Amino acid sequence: MNKLFFSILMITCWILPTCAQVNFEKGYYINNLNERIEGFIQNNAARTNPTYLWYKSSQNGDDIKLSINDVKQFEIYNYTKFIRVSTKIDQSSQSINTIDKSWKPILENKTVFVKSIIEGKANLYSHTNSTRELFFFSTDSSEITQLIFKRYLKDKNNLSENNTFRKQLLKNLSCPSFNFEKMQRVAYSKKSLKSIIKEYNTCIGHESVIFDKPIGITKLRLTLRPRWNSSSTTTPIPVVPSANLTMNKKQSFGLGIETELILPINRNKWSLIAEAVYQKYNSKNSYENNNISGGIVNAKLTYSSIELPIGFRHYIFLNEHSKLFINTAYIFDFTLENEVEFTRNDGSIIRDSRFTTLGSLSAGIGYKYLDKLSLELRNLTISNRSINYSNSEFNSISIIFGYTFL
Repeated sequence: MNKLFFSILMITCWILPTCAQVNFEKGYYINNLNERIEGFIQNNAARTNPTYLWYKSSQNGDDIKLSINDVKQFEIYNYTKFIRVSTKIDQSSQSINTIDKSWKPILENKTVFVKSIIEGKANLYSHTNSTRELFFFSTDSSEITQLIFKRYLKDKNNLSENNTFRKQLLKNLSCPSFNFEKMQRVAYSKKSLKSIIKEYNTCIGHESVIFDKPIGITKLRLTLRPRWNSSSTTTPIPVVPSANLTMNKKQSFGLGIETELILPINRNKWSLIAEAVYQKYNSKNSYENNNISGGIVNAKLTYSSIELPIGFRHYIFLNEHSKLFINTAYIFDFTLENEVEFTRNDGSIIRDSRFTTLGSLSAGIGYKYLDKLSLELRNLTISNRSINYSNSEFNSISIIFGYTFL
């Protein structure tokens, strides 16, 4: 059962991302004729700046690929905005292995999309490639220009910095509170540069529009999760060395309540999960043994516990209403009742044992609709259960129904 389940899980993990619908969200682009064209733009949430975009006139329309040469500007509403710019951009390497000894930036004319971070009378943009993040700025009276910052090798063991960006800001941002000392405290980072641009816009009585908002927001959800379990256990036979007895497979019902913390990363595709689950398992079986009076050994297992799975969940969005998820968790098991009893046919006890549980791993795949209703298939294997210094194994497949009420 375990091998089959995990084979299905691995195949699902491989197939689902390719089957999931790519997110197209409402937005617009401006073409070379300065025409604003509304529609839907693919949001791939990539870390690096794009060189092209995918556009659809409607959700059911055809995908159209537009290159940077076709688009002057595009925006995904309530998420991000990019502007095409042709300007001189520093090509200096900032890798510690290839950094050069010159303080001068290596400027080359490039055409790129820069990402809007903050807009007002003064504006801040960024461009991220595979190696570094560069920042750009503009004002009402100046075009988009790179803010110059470069680390270079001053001598064999020491790095130095070209902080020309501070002079650029002081020259172009006129505010009574801005001076040399203040600019010396500005770092070449998104947080610091955004703060100084916002302060300037406020200083001259102009509002700032923030584009660089968090990709997601932290959410707390509570879900009631009744479940159907199909469980079996394999336990050592006390009178037959190195032999195991598989108990009859039993079906049971359980109930849990799950707390889920949706993380503000990757558009809320990741979450932390913790759940309290009550479950009970009773099973009986018999086997023949000529060494025992009566020739029959009866085995009875009684077990109940509170499980506390703690783990991660990843969502794969299908559309605005539906999503698939994959999760894994480590389960802490707090035993309430446990007994393994072996008796003869006349009812006399051969051995009466108890066991302890150390914990286990579980994995599950599921579907969620409207962020309210969910269905999950989960596998649990506990192989660290000890009975009289021997190992016993407990396996369970659960079908879990969920209703999110918060």
